[in-house]
Amino acid sequence: MKPWLLNILACPICKHYPLDPYFFKWENSDEDLQIIASQSGVPSNLFLKSYRHMVNQIFDGTITQEPIHRIKDLTGNPHSQALFEDALEALGKLLPTKEHGELKEQVLQRFQPEVDALYRFLNLIDVEEGLLVCSNCFRWYPIGSQVPAIPEMLPDNLREKEKDLTYMKKWEAKIPKEVVTKGKPFNTQT
Repeated sequence: MKPWLLNILACPICKHYPLDPYFFKWENSDEDLQIIASQSGVPSNLFLKSYRHMVNQIFDGTITQEPIHRIKDLTGNPHSQALFEDALEALGKLLPTKEHGELKEQVLQRFQPEVDALYRFLNLIDVEEGLLVCSNCFRWYPIGSQVPAIPEMLPDNLREKEKDLTYMKKWEAKIPKEVVTKGKPFNTQT
């Protein structure tokens, strides 16, 4: 799952937005993460069309601060941590530009390193395994439980208790205690 998806995912049961994301494992290799992190903030002409698209998403409100700020990178990877910090810093500089009346093309020209850093974190790395938690109804949804990198946002009646609890036990040390003991539809107390 690309971190960018956090900007559009909501709880399918209660429709709460945004979800609380916990990242446990990256699909990218450590070497790939290191390369992506080392190039963060170094604009590339290869991504120019994607940079424009990202600036459009910032201006139309698709990309906002709250879903990104909620990320808990529990992978222990220093390269993804550096990418995440770059992305947060970039977001802090880019979001105010639309409020100051700057034109999209001006933002793209003036903040290319920031656009690049945000783009790399949101679009070039993939969460292989993790968890999405709704802070409203306390439902949790695994990322990569059945298929690597795919968020599994099924309604309660289509979820498989044994598979969900096996996944929960696998990552129990990284899952918030409240989710382990009180999460819906399944938890260690059910």
